Amino acid sequence: MEKLTFDVCVIGSGPAGFAAAMRSYDFDKHVCIVEGGHVGGAGIVNGALSSKTMWELSKDFSIASKTDRGYQAAGLKPNYHEMIRAVKQAAGEKQYQILSQIETFSRKADCKKSLTMVKGWGKFHDQRTLIITKHDGAMVEITADDFVVATGSTPREHPTIKTDGERIINSDHIDQLKAFPKRIMIVGAGIVGCEFATIFANFGQTKVHLLDSQNKVIPFEDEDVSDYVNEKLEEIGVIMHHQASLREVRDEGDHINVILDHQDGHVVVVPVDVVLISIGRIPQTKHIGLEEIGATITERGLLQVDNECRVAEHIYAAGDISGGSICC
Repeated sequence: MEKLTFDVCVIGSGPAGFAAAMRSYDFDKHVCIVEGGHVGGAGIVNGALSSKTMWELSKDFSIASKTDRGYQAAGLKPNYHEMIRAVKQAAGEKQYQILSQIETFSRKADCKKSLTMVKGWGKFHDQRTLIITKHDGAMVEITADDFVVATGSTPREHPTIKTDGERIINSDHIDQLKAFPKRIMIVGAGIVGCEFATIFANFGQTKVHLLDSQNKVIPFEDEDVSDYVNEKLEEIGVIMHHQASLREVRDEGDHINVILDHQDGHVVVVPVDVVLISIGRIPQTKHIGLEEIGATITERGLLQVDNECRVAEHIYAAGDISGGSICC
């Protein structure tokens, strides 16, 4: 087994992880970044950068196709594959910026600080040792003075409806769709749900339904913000289903029937082609050996940290896994 030693080891290369690595580098540390998935994490791929790029493209198309400004463009037609290609290109450019920085600051002879990336899945062996399984099966043992856990989060699964990546999807599957669905039901009216409702409605190819279990969208925001978002969604044609819950999804072969139970007792059956589950995200705490370092998971599924974002001696947490705002 290859054995490497660093001052700091950061698990995860997303916004929190890469920021922690760069800040450690600023303090003259030899830093290792461990990444098992996409460079840049969900902040770049299937996350904020991707969805914001989609939103910008959808907004441009919506403005170009308006007919109330004294002119009308002809022949405008969005292409889903080309849109996703543009999104992936934007994500790829950011990933190569990160990789370029890592290579620029890679370890050289007699250097007093450096950045090194190891691709693979890391698991704590003890509080000073991380065992990495690389994609080719090779093992690497990382020893460090300090560790930063920044493994991020994943889409929350629906308790009864399982995703298949094709007709019942979450935000990780958006780039796998083959075309704009004719009809979509978005389950969850939080920030991500409202964002994708806006994106699909702006392109004008999809009849968008948004399921809101409460009486307002983005319920954790102030009333005026929620009301404004709700108004704008309705203006672009999003069909709102307030105070309703998802009872069942039935595969009817050529379409899906979504059964909604409203709080006043009536039931609505909505035919769609795709169901997007968007009910939040959960911290990624599995399979990283937290039991080996005495870490505590809170009722919300977060890593318990102190006021200095410390999980245990020599181990810290940042980003979604720690609750976000306090430890970013």
